[in-house]
Amino acid sequence: MDELDRPSVELAVVESARYALMRRLGYVFRHHLVVNLQPLSMTCQVMRYRLNGVPIEVSSLHESVDQVERLARSSIESCSEVISWITAKGESNVALSDALGECLANIRSSFSFRGFVIRYADPQVGASVDLVTLREVLTAALMATADHARGLNEIAINVTDDAGVFEITLGARAGTEQSVGEQNPYRLITMDDVQSLASFHGVEFLRLSNGFVRIRIPHAA
Repeated sequence: MDELDRPSVELAVVESARYALMRRLGYVFRHHLVVNLQPLSMTCQVMRYRLNGVPIEVSSLHESVDQVERLARSSIESCSEVISWITAKGESNVALSDALGECLANIRSSFSFRGFVIRYADPQVGASVDLVTLREVLTAALMATADHARGLNEIAINVTDDAGVFEITLGARAGTEQSVGEQNPYRLITMDDVQSLASFHGVEFLRLSNGFVRIRIPHAA
């Protein structure tokens, strides 16, 4: 292969992994976009009912308007979050606990439907991490672990802080139940996909002998 072609080929591999991850997270994005719009529609219907009342209850209308404003603001924030996911841009430095919490919240419901239990103790580390990097690499690693769990249903996550570098170790292990595969997925996420994303972000990704993997991601500057 011509050396001049190598960067474009490597980038194509990264983009393929990123696209597959985004397709698999479609349910997450859909939830973020509609979770506040449905109650917003219901609140507007209640307001219309109250406006037809005689006499009009001004105080309750003020409450409904306040609620509409809160829901609209939350919807805007949700849309911004989805856009930042898709464009791989947004707020950079986020506390590790918050970034991990967001990643786990995104997948927890879907994983639970497949029989997975996530075992994770928040280390309450005060240092920050690059959110875009953690979003893509950790979420892809979790998805790949679940896709190839072979019936194991507990996903264990452990986080340590090693001299300015977070070490996130995760993998599947036997629990009391059996996990199942996702029905009609776009495609399975592989550890090679995770490796590509990790390399793109300059993150160390290790496959351990016990089937677990380890992500070493430095503190945000």
